[in-house]
Amino acid sequence: MPSEMLETGFHKQILPRFKFKHRVGIAPTAPAADADMAFGDQGVRVFQRIEGPEVRLEILTSDPDRQAQAGLFLDWLRSTPGQAAIEAFEVDGAAVYTTEVKVVEVEVEESFDGDSALGSRLALVHCGRCHVVDDRNRMGGIGSTPSFGALRARENWSSLFYAFFYENPHPSFTQVEGVTEPFDPNRQVHIAPLLITMEEIEAITAFVATLEPKSLGRPIQSN
Repeated sequence: MPSEMLETGFHKQILPRFKFKHRVGIAPTAPAADADMAFGDQGVRVFQRIEGPEVRLEILTSDPDRQAQAGLFLDWLRSTPGQAAIEAFEVDGAAVYTTEVKVVEVEVEESFDGDSALGSRLALVHCGRCHVVDDRNRMGGIGSTPSFGALRARENWSSLFYAFFYENPHPSFTQVEGVTEPFDPNRQVHIAPLLITMEEIEAITAFVATLEPKSLGRPIQSN
């Protein structure tokens, strides 16, 4: 974070709120220190100083685990709760930042390189015990668990699938090879563990990209 953000306590405004939402802790560092991501003039535009320059977030780490966590933070900053936290920050009673950044949007079609055929099979095996994947298990799943069609209708659906193992209740029974920490030996897994690789997650995400989003009549809300 730039020194000005640290000195004014901006990190105390946003980091605890993000941790409360996603259970991911972020420690602020000075500009010269090693960091996994950085606010500055590089990366994705997230907000701007009132009557001042824009602020971007650049993800610096090459570690897949930390990249996923940084991606969650970026998504949160651009979400309604994140923007509200940014705009509520004040110094001496005056707002400092605004999220109303005027940009020229260029629509880029997202591409998925995974094996969708493999992903179709894996989704049914790994995810079908809780989620309705498609017509193959349309009478299965858990009633309180969203179907793949409903999840596909969310604007950030691909981010949800790429990093699903960080979203509750998945961490309690999911192991991603080379990414997640081993289960605590003192705490038994309450259901059959889900053992999966990043390549398999990419395949499942590529399969989900082929599904028709389910129209629910209004935007999905979660608590």
